[in-house]
Amino acid sequence: MKYIVSDHHNFWQRGLGNSDIQEADVVFSWTDWPFADQMRALQSFGKKVIVWEHGFGALSDYSNNNKPMIADGYLAIGKESAKCVEGQPCLVVGNPIYDNLKKKTQQTGRALFVALHWVSGVADNNLRGADVTGYNQDTYSKLKEAYDFEWDVKISDKALMTEEGDNVWYSGVEGVRSLPRIKNRLPKYDAIFTPKSGTLDSFAKLMGVPVYITDEQESWRAKGDPKCFKIKGDNYIKIGDKLEPKKVDMTDYIKTPSVDMDVILDWVKTL
Repeated sequence: MKYIVSDHHNFWQRGLGNSDIQEADVVFSWTDWPFADQMRALQSFGKKVIVWEHGFGALSDYSNNNKPMIADGYLAIGKESAKCVEGQPCLVVGNPIYDNLKKKTQQTGRALFVALHWVSGVADNNLRGADVTGYNQDTYSKLKEAYDFEWDVKISDKALMTEEGDNVWYSGVEGVRSLPRIKNRLPKYDAIFTPKSGTLDSFAKLMGVPVYITDEQESWRAKGDPKCFKIKGDNYIKIGDKLEPKKVDMTDYIKTPSVDMDVILDWVKTL
């Protein structure tokens, strides 16, 4: 079976296919609804369109934000995100990026603040950039005052701060080395602090690094912002609370080990 892949954030980890768009029987796309006309055109030529989950919880856009489901089938990272496309053909496949992660083995006295990723307007001419940047800086300042760690800050081209902080870990979300660096660096931290759950802290939870979610009320939210994917049992805190590590069961959120490409292609043939 000939197929081609539309990658996003370098999160597709199974090679980029064996065909071009003209000859492909299957198109694996990171999404469908923003490109509805193109997706339907591909289907009209007899090609199967399969949407794969391009980040942790990404399929929740369909259930939480009422986005239309156009693809012939969906690939979910775990059972919980598969529920977001209920009623549609969906295969739970995990992602090879989550396989064979290093575990945290020693205390280091270091903590990481993961700055809030843009939510909506920052993507459109930076309309909300100042708001999100100020929010990140304010949150980080409060964390530093409340907790005695050696601090690092994780920022990106979509998660900004006005000041660089102590030690800045910067990466572009499309950078080819971003995910390998996440896998390599996270075990050195004793704590991860972030305003909301996302892809980066999903790695930490599997590695045994304590994760603290600092804004259960989502005070950063503005009108029109998409609803977020929530994890049952996430460790929410108010800044200043005593830190009590909590193991979050990720079994139903991330399938490990991941499913091979041959199995995926056999499934596509049944659609």
